[in-house]
Order: sequence, then C-alpha cells, then structure tokens
Amino acid sequence: MRAYLVLIFFILSLTQAHAWSPHLSGDAHAPETLLVVDKTNQNFLIFSNKSPLRQESLWQCTTGQAHGDKLVEGDLKTPEGIYFLERRITGNHLPFDLYGELAFTLNYPNPVDRIHNKTGHSIWIHGRGKEVVPFDTEGCVAMEMEYMLALEEMVTLRKTPVIITSNLTWEASETASPDSFKITEKSLRWASDWQSGADRYFEYYDPVLFPKSSGQGFEAFKARKKRLFNHYSWMDVYIEHPKVLEGPGYWVSYFGQVFNSPGLYSVGVKRLYWKRNESGGLSIVGEEWRPYPNGYLEEKYLADRAHDLKQVVMRWRDAWLAADVGEYAEFYYRNAVQNDLRGIRAIVDHKKDIWGRGLLPESIDLGEMKVSRSPSGFQVEFNQAYSSVSGYSDYGLKTLVMVPIGNDWLILSESWREFR
Repeated sequence: MRAYLVLIFFILSLTQAHAWSPHLSGDAHAPETLLVVDKTNQNFLIFSNKSPLRQESLWQCTTGQAHGDKLVEGDLKTPEGIYFLERRITGNHLPFDLYGELAFTLNYPNPVDRIHNKTGHSIWIHGRGKEVVPFDTEGCVAMEMEYMLALEEMVTLRKTPVIITSNLTWEASETASPDSFKITEKSLRWASDWQSGADRYFEYYDPVLFPKSSGQGFEAFKARKKRLFNHYSWMDVYIEHPKVLEGPGYWVSYFGQVFNSPGLYSVGVKRLYWKRNESGGLSIVGEEWRPYPNGYLEEKYLADRAHDLKQVVMRWRDAWLAADVGEYAEFYYRNAVQNDLRGIRAIVDHKKDIWGRGLLPESIDLGEMKVSRSPSGFQVEFNQAYSSVSGYSDYGLKTLVMVPIGNDWLILSESWREFR
C-alpha cells in the first residue's frame, strides 16, 4: 500500500512538473480583472490589474476528480487554458444539489482545444447546494453560493477571462510582455486590413491550423471573405484596444468590435487565438465572435468616428477654400452626388468652370457639426456660410453622407438647403 501511494504521488508530481505554469504580472495589455482557478490548491483567485497587480480575493473552490488537463469527454478533468464566461444560468434550470442557484458557462473547447482534438462540453463555473470538498466535480469549477453571488457582480459575460491552471505564480510589478505588445499591434493592423479588404488580411492566418479550429478549408475561408469584400461597397471595422493573455502555447487577444457596412451592422466581442508559426512569427489559428449589444461600445464608436469625420470635413473645407481642384476631388467617392451633379467628373468639371471664371471662394464658415449613423454611411450636418470674392454669399444647411473607403473617408453625397 505504501509503495502504491508513493507511485501515485510520483505520477502527480510528474504531471504537475509538465503542467502549464503561468506567471502573472501587471501587464499593461492584460485585462483589468483577472479570474484564476488554481487547481493544485483548489483556490479561486481574483486579481485587479491596475498597476500594480493586486490579489483582491481568494476563495475555496473544487475542480475535477481527476488530475491534469482535460483531453476527452468523461475523463473527469478540468481543462487548463484561457476561457471566457459565456452565459448565465440560474434558478429552476439547475439541479440545486450539484449547481446551487447560479452557473456561468465557459467556452470549452476553445479553438486551440479543437486543434488538439480535445473533446467534452458543459464546463461551467457554478455554485453548490452541498458542502464544497476538494476535487469533487466531473470537470467543472464549483464554489459556495456566497462566492458565486459576489462573482456575479464582477464579471461581464463574453468578455471576462478565466485562467485555469495547475500551477500559478504572480508578482505585483508591471512587466510588459514583448509578445503581448506584438499581438496588440497585429490585432489593430488585422482590423485595418480587414476594413480595406486587402489580400494581406489573409496573411495573419495560419493556413494549416486555422482550418482545424474553424472546420473549414483555408481556401474556402478566403473565397468566402473575398466574396464579402466584393459585395460591400464599403466596410468599417472598429475595435476597442485589445486585451491580451498568454495561455499554454498560445495567446488570446480580445476586444469589442463593431462591423458596419451597407445592410449589415453588428456589435460583438471578437477573440483571436495566436500561435507561433514555423518562422517564429505569430499567426491566427482560431477566432470566436459573440454578439454583445452594448450601448457604451456603440456610443464610443460613434464618438470616435465623429471626431475623425469632423477633421476630414475641415480638410475638405480648406481644399474648397484654396480652390485646389486636385485636393478637393480626393474627398469624393467616384459615384458621388452633389445636389444635381452625379459622379466625381461632373463635380470636378463644375468647380473648374466656376473657379475658372474667377468666382473663387473668399470665406467658408462651418457651424457645429452633428454626426449620426445612417444606412448609407455617416451623415454630417452643419450650417454653412459661404461668400466669394465676387461678392456672392449664401447661408444654409449642408448635409454630407460619408463612407470609409479603405482607410480614408469619402463623400458619397452632398446636399445643401438655403436658409431664407
């Protein structure tokens, strides 16, 4: 019996020695709230990442009856890696003895798990209607109901990450990871290249591993995306500043995302899963999108776009005032409409005719701009006072509809109504 116990201890020690052992620090690219499950010590920890990193709470929890990372359905193990709280389940939907009165589902298996052919489902963080004892679940993470109710006040579904590990170390000081910085920058460029519909968008993806996580061939993925690029006359991709976490052999960047195009407007959370490729670079091997109707994100999107559009309109006004035909024309979409004029050529010829006859602008004063989203793009309205060197003047309401083409903003339509 003694020899048997020594053998079990040796096996557990060997398993833990090769287990994923994250080291947490005050990384500027990490989320402000970090949830951590320490399987070895059966602890649930909550950290605030506000420079320095600080442990806010430590609660007792229980995890799977079997030790090690989850590999297959029914192995009674709790998975290890980076996961996210997805849905909230309460009350009568739960057997009280096993789940208490509250549960949060996790996104196991995540895209990297699927690459490694891990199976299983219904891994939750939930309460207990009975005593919480160590290593007592079929793979979930369970805690006393008082902790679950406290946790409920701290989390944002689809955005709050959970680190599940067998071994954990941490330090309060801020230590920015070079890889986190690279992935942050690559995520921002990924969004920009998506918006422009550039072929380099596909270079972010691993052509071998991405199909394994997404369930579709890489060429089929490219063909579908290119059809969408060609279908939409414009696309606007807006993302929050990414948060980045390192998992066992992979990284996750995630952020709120707005996609805006003719006929399609969506708000959600995007997660990109990154791994090192054969050349040592970082490639996307999986992605997840979850709908996330959030007034704050939409308000921030509109405010940021309004700021950008107002600057573009002021540059447009300067080009008009300078009577610079070439620069003025660059602000218009090729099929733009300006009152009764249709197409950029007609608009430019009209201005050339006016300015060629010496009817040059002397002053153009714009009032407060109001920016709103419309099915055609963004609408910018303002009062406009115009006067020319010949003594002509008018005052009225100018309305511009503007759309993103690549990484530029162009005028799709322009109308003016005189105030009398």
